[in-house]
Amino acid sequence: MGDAMKTHSMARPFLLLLAVCLLAVTTLSGCGTKSPTPVSPDSVVHSQPASPKAASIIRTALVLVGYPYKWGGHMPETGFDCSGLIWFVYRQNGINLPRVSWQQFGTGTSIKRNDIRPGDLVFYDVKKTGKSLHVGIVTDRATFVHAPSSGKQVMESSLNSPYWAQHYLGARRVL
Repeated sequence: MGDAMKTHSMARPFLLLLAVCLLAVTTLSGCGTKSPTPVSPDSVVHSQPASPKAASIIRTALVLVGYPYKWGGHMPETGFDCSGLIWFVYRQNGINLPRVSWQQFGTGTSIKRNDIRPGDLVFYDVKKTGKSLHVGIVTDRATFVHAPSSGKQVMESSLNSPYWAQHYLGARRVL
């Protein structure tokens, strides 16, 4: 066997060992990553009764749970993106809001997290491809209804989940 063949056959086990080590390091490094911080007790959003107008908005939003996400969508026939869902639900209840989330974020009155009530809009900084501002409608169950992202459907999520608490940007009262 020539010297080139010996070198090549000796390098193969070394490369295999190197690949296994790199795989182990990249896989195990996830174990050391920081878990989402739990919501602090003073910023937990609690269930509370909805005003009649907020109850109507919440009912409209909950009927749409399960409809598909569609970027730019703003009606049941096509599906919804997050701001299109907000626009549609409030419009069905006689309230005209801007169509896009960054304009919705400038509507109404800014409120603190611990003052959130049913019918308020909650905004999140999600930094996903092509978008970063996400919006949903607060329910009377300390949840919010939103159209999350491509491949998903309109859903209800907890306001107090570590993920959403970590990405919370602000809330607006439009009622």
